Amino acid sequence: MRIQHSVNSQGIKGPSYRFMYGNPKEIMKLRKEASAKPMTLSHNIFSKVQPHVYSWINIYGKIYLNWYGPQPHLVVAEPELIKEIQNNKDGAYINAEGTAYVKKLLGNGLVTAEGEKWAKQRKLANYAFHGESLKVSSTFVTIYLHCSSFLPQ
Repeated sequence: MRIQHSVNSQGIKGPSYRFMYGNPKEIMKLRKEASAKPMTLSHNIFSKVQPHVYSWINIYGKIYLNWYGPQPHLVVAEPELIKEIQNNKDGAYINAEGTAYVKKLLGNGLVTAEGEKWAKQRKLANYAFHGESLKVSSTFVTIYLHCSSFLPQ
């Protein structure tokens, strides 16, 4: 309760702490509701994949606090703050260690890297989305499609 009061006084809101369990029951409820609704034909799947995050960002803003058991989790969905946190040059931010499953799923890439390693990976990822790179990759797709039309099926 002290932690929640402290972050509330700084303007950070979030779903209330539930004794012993935190917010997983609410998360499961929101996931169940989201999976019960038919999915529209759209690239916007965030509300379906992470309905609790989608809902709480809309309610509490792009920075909010939620709970897993007695453990508070600060969720930051503001791009500039994420960049600052991931850069973490002075070591001010502590990145929680992910579970073995999460590490296997995400590897040691842009999402899980910190500091200088993150900055290098971010720079490399930025090149992938640069306009000239996209033109080159579309050229390769065109060549591939052209060549595949000559191959027997």
